[in-house]
Amino acid sequence: MPFSTSWSGLSDKPGHLDWLVQPRVLRIPQVTVHILAFLMFALLLGAGPALAWEEYKYLDQGVAIQFPVKPQATQSTYDSVYAKRLPSMVYSAEDDHVIYKLTVVDLTTRPDMGANFLNEAANRLQRDGEVLFTDFPRVYQDVRSVFGVSLVVDRTDGSRVRSSLYHHKGRLYIADAIVLPARGDKDMTTPSRYDQTIRFPPDGRFD
Repeated sequence: MPFSTSWSGLSDKPGHLDWLVQPRVLRIPQVTVHILAFLMFALLLGAGPALAWEEYKYLDQGVAIQFPVKPQATQSTYDSVYAKRLPSMVYSAEDDHVIYKLTVVDLTTRPDMGANFLNEAANRLQRDGEVLFTDFPRVYQDVRSVFGVSLVVDRTDGSRVRSSLYHHKGRLYIADAIVLPARGDKDMTTPSRYDQTIRFPPDGRFD
């Protein structure tokens, strides 16, 4: 007997087969839509400052580092117990009551004194207030490694500074992130990003 199927008796009932041909629409409560929109806005707002950071390369100074806003370059001098008015370059920018500053000191006339200049700068910094944190960071790995020292200090003027210092190829590098008293929230994590973005061209150029 041939197999057959009959829809008779069903098709003549209005609406009986609507569920077979009509798509179902998922309705999301209005409050859920508002919550999702708020979360998306918060994510974009939080990503904004991170996306604004840009790397600046100073090949003549043998260094690259990121700033949240465009820095200003200034020729200056650096004083030490070992020498006065050493030529230096200062790159600085302020954003949201935080000063980001990179100081590059030319030590080519004192090639054997690099460690002393670095330790003197660290000692000077720790005497500015209460030392909260000390670390020994490393840029690159293996034989390309460049080691330095980092300190976080609460200064007597109410500011907090995070500094990383390096001596590399005849130069002293001091990367400071200074949270000013006007900022209020000295525990903010953004300044800690600054000094961790520093790098030095291992072969004289940045790829």
